[in-house]
Amino acid sequence: MKRILIIAALVIFALSCQEEQLASEKSSSDLMIKTGTICGWCSKNDTLSIIGNSVRYVNYTQCDNSNPVIMKTGEIDAQVLDSLLLFLDYDAFKKIALNSCNICFDGCDNWIEIHTGEESHYIRFIGNEPNLNPIKEFIERLNAIKMTYQ
Repeated sequence: MKRILIIAALVIFALSCQEEQLASEKSSSDLMIKTGTICGWCSKNDTLSIIGNSVRYVNYTQCDNSNPVIMKTGEIDAQVLDSLLLFLDYDAFKKIALNSCNICFDGCDNWIEIHTGEESHYIRFIGNEPNLNPIKEFIERLNAIKMTYQ
């Protein structure tokens, strides 16, 4: 009887570990991260999109969103993506409520949009706002990735 209980416990343990691994794989494949900068007078309008390990960078100028000046696609290195996601605290990100309008005065706004599964959150901000401190390292790493595609 003890052997049956031990075998049953091992089977349940093995299945639960496998199910947890599948759940984490599914959630990372559902992740979409977008970031960009938009400036007044259409001086800058760019977007970096990361979906899974695919990356797309587009830069539009002169208010023409149908004709990009720069468009690059590729795959993000797994280590770079892992390093980025290590600093993504999605719960902290969701708590940030920023929607600046520096573009309204011919300035520039940065923005980040994250979709994960059924959830999404968007922020638009100027520079180093104090509310960004919980995700500061994530933003810095995301901007470093964006710089490699510009």
